[in-house]
Amino acid sequence: MSSPTFKSYLNIPYTSPATSLQTLDLHLPTLAPSYPSYTIIYIHGGAFRDPLITSKSILPSLPFLFPSTSISPTSKLPSISHDSHGSNESGQRENHIAAIVSVNYRLIPYPTHPTHPSTPDDEDRNAKWPDQVNDVRAAIEWLSSSSDSVDELGEERGRYSRLTSQSDIILVGHSVGATIAFAVALELGYRDDAERDDVEGSKHKIKAVVGIEGIYDFTALRDAHLDYRSVYEDFTNGAFGAEADGNWEKGNVVRMIADGMEMGRTAVVVLGQSREDEKTGVREQRMVKAWQRKFWLRS
Repeated sequence: MSSPTFKSYLNIPYTSPATSLQTLDLHLPTLAPSYPSYTIIYIHGGAFRDPLITSKSILPSLPFLFPSTSISPTSKLPSISHDSHGSNESGQRENHIAAIVSVNYRLIPYPTHPTHPSTPDDEDRNAKWPDQVNDVRAAIEWLSSSSDSVDELGEERGRYSRLTSQSDIILVGHSVGATIAFAVALELGYRDDAERDDVEGSKHKIKAVVGIEGIYDFTALRDAHLDYRSVYEDFTNGAFGAEADGNWEKGNVVRMIADGMEMGRTAVVVLGQSREDEKTGVREQRMVKAWQRKFWLRS
């Protein structure tokens, strides 16, 4: 039987005091990664409100993300020759993942959920934008400043710090998780010079943002799929407030880009969609066009 390729630490609070959804799951490779290495932060979707979609939704993907073979652990992260497909000299697939962090965040109310309706006194399920953004930023700050002393890691605290000390961040978000991911990255890039220097000089930098089936313009999405109008309007109003008051623009990533918000030192932007998802086309097309106008990118 093959040895496990990663070890998981679940439900770690990233702020204090923390609600039950202000937690993250930390997944570490059992063997040291190749250099350069990256910490992947995954932000789940669920229309800002689905209580059944959590940080655990990434679990089925982990065996595919951590390769079954890697280099031997050392005190120094080594650099070895590899081909364009990420294989080392022996033909083994290299692991460049120092850690995968899957983040929970507070949800908006969902009193009509068929099995898990929210209640007005639930501190985890009465959030409003930008509470979700603030939660993910708190998780990033936890990675930079607090992780070395987290009791949940026990004897692994030193190894975690060693694995991630030389790694930068790749933000990955699915659906509204992509909305949150880009809002976090754009916000960090839009600070004044003094604040930006502080962020970019920290232990971790956001080097890439990956949006999977992301929502970047809620009005355009609703207008392109009027047969789902009531569903889209229900959760979007719940997250941002009434459309009539212009509140939906708070989460409009396309508008943020058009208004001049920049990604700071983010090196790579990746937009992913499935051809089998008929509702993603308008989201990706508007996002790509906005980025092309702003940064002269090619699709």
